[in-house]
Amino acid sequence: MKFTRSIKCLLAASLFAAASVSVAGTTYGEGTASALQGDYRSAFTTWQSLAEGGDPRAQFNLGLMYHGGLFVEANEEKALTWYQRAAENGVPEAQQFLAVAYTEGWFGLPQNMVYAQYWIDRLNENIAN
Repeated sequence: MKFTRSIKCLLAASLFAAASVSVAGTTYGEGTASALQGDYRSAFTTWQSLAEGGDPRAQFNLGLMYHGGLFVEANEEKALTWYQRAAENGVPEAQQFLAVAYTEGWFGLPQNMVYAQYWIDRLNENIAN
């Protein structure tokens, strides 16, 4: 499916970006290594624990996994929840996803340009810093 392939590409891009800033041997790094090898079960288990503990990178990656149905059944509501948590914790990709989601009405959200602009502003602030 084209959509799942796109999510896998986004996940891979996220992983490669994160791998450059993660310390070898860390739990997040282990999740990254698992995902890069296609072991989404291990990656999900690792990131779920970290995401629930507040790790914004893991929160974004869980959003991608729920969005694309990687290891878990695709679930837009859960994807949105994790994207929102990641965005609130400063992950630029999540902020961009939410800006587009509110612009286009993704994930069952109503189109809302006020919320879209809010996330665009947060993204711009994040990039400027």
